[in-house]
Amino acid sequence: MTKEAGNCLLKTLEEPPKFTTIIMTGSNEGMFLNTIKSRCMKIIFHKIQDDVLYNFLKEKEGITLEPKLLKACEGSIEKAINVNKNKEQYEKVSQIFSKIEDFKLLDVVNKLDFLYDKENIFELLDYINIIMSEKITQNLKYIEYIKVIEETKKRLQQNSNYDMTIDNMLFKIWEE
Repeated sequence: MTKEAGNCLLKTLEEPPKFTTIIMTGSNEGMFLNTIKSRCMKIIFHKIQDDVLYNFLKEKEGITLEPKLLKACEGSIEKAINVNKNKEQYEKVSQIFSKIEDFKLLDVVNKLDFLYDKENIFELLDYINIIMSEKITQNLKYIEYIKVIEETKKRLQQNSNYDMTIDNMLFKIWEE
């Protein structure tokens, strides 16, 4: 939210219509103006535990996700439904990054061509980090992979050239 938009919202918060409850959500409290935060009550929503999420998805949505995919959902039903919708992509990511050492660079780029679609890139990068963190016990080089992925996320948030950033990530990981 821009500063101007925040100031407009502030007027509404100062003089809300009668019998009105305003609910605002955000993932970064620091992005709200202090004057807005001072007029709000903060409610923290905790992540849903994986076993509870698994049971809910199975019973209510007819979805079953493996533990690694559940971890990628970060306790969110919405993310779980999204992960299930893009299950094929997650499976390809898992196949490639679980055995990245066995692939040639061109194979990696060709098989992960869907990474060039911006729609759910941050979720897929987080999932790659989950795969790499599980492999750290085998070899500490996977820490470097995670660093490369985190750097990629930073660059994407800073609006670096998308395709070049993904290419750079894949090249660096493959070089490691």
